[in-house]
Amino acid sequence: MNIYEKIKILEPSFTSSEKKVADFLCFNKKDTPFLTIYNVAKSTGVSTATVTRFAKKMGCRNFSELKIFFAKQSSGSLHEIFSAIEPKDTDEEIVKKVFHGNKKSLEDTLHITDISKLTTLARKIVTAKRLICIGIGGSGNVAQDAALRFSHLDLQSEAYTDYYHILIQMLRADVNTVVIGISHSGRSTITVEGLKMAREQNATTVGISNYYNSPLARVSDYFFCTSFPETGVKVAALSSRIAQLCLIDAIYLLVAKYKKKLWDVSKLNDLTNKLLRKK
Repeated sequence: MNIYEKIKILEPSFTSSEKKVADFLCFNKKDTPFLTIYNVAKSTGVSTATVTRFAKKMGCRNFSELKIFFAKQSSGSLHEIFSAIEPKDTDEEIVKKVFHGNKKSLEDTLHITDISKLTTLARKIVTAKRLICIGIGGSGNVAQDAALRFSHLDLQSEAYTDYYHILIQMLRADVNTVVIGISHSGRSTITVEGLKMAREQNATTVGISNYYNSPLARVSDYFFCTSFPETGVKVAALSSRIAQLCLIDAIYLLVAKYKKKLWDVSKLNDLTNKLLRKK
């Protein structure tokens, strides 16, 4: 996974001292492979132990291993692809940044996804009597799309995207319910509160967010993190929703695999075609 992406995802979990180390290394990314642990400690005003702790939090055994990751990713142009869209960009540059950004987001999301958890969740959904998807704003659109997909598998699948309906339905959740909460930030109050209420009702809770250490993650029995570079292509049309939909597609197909009896979707297609011909 891209080192800069991982720093962004883990940032909420950093102490103030670790944040100084992260900022320093990212700002001096080209020089980082040549720095010693003492250089970094002195430049940031922290202890060498803090630098080592930061390296381990990044998944490395020590600072030397962390430098290797920086060296590999500072030598190429991958990180430069994610420079923010500027007014001076050509049409071609804008289009390429959009596609490159989403492509990289999907690749990095796959790298950090625990396939075994997806499989376990899929089996849980197969045996559930009710599947509820919740989200607000853009995440609400993803929730509605998810509910429709699972309905094609003849599951009792519903989506709720406003405060009142979410609260009411969470009170009706029980041990036979699976609730999927979607929030890019992982901080949407009603989505977090909804999953918390569902968990108190003994429902199985699932969170999808762009941040590991988010409130949504803490109320989720199953949590899946997307990887969209916040420091990258900054445009309202882009978010982690492409990766969110990809995760949902993966769960959907796994459920289809493990569900013993599937709905005959061809009947729906025939009915749709008849209605269209009448128009």
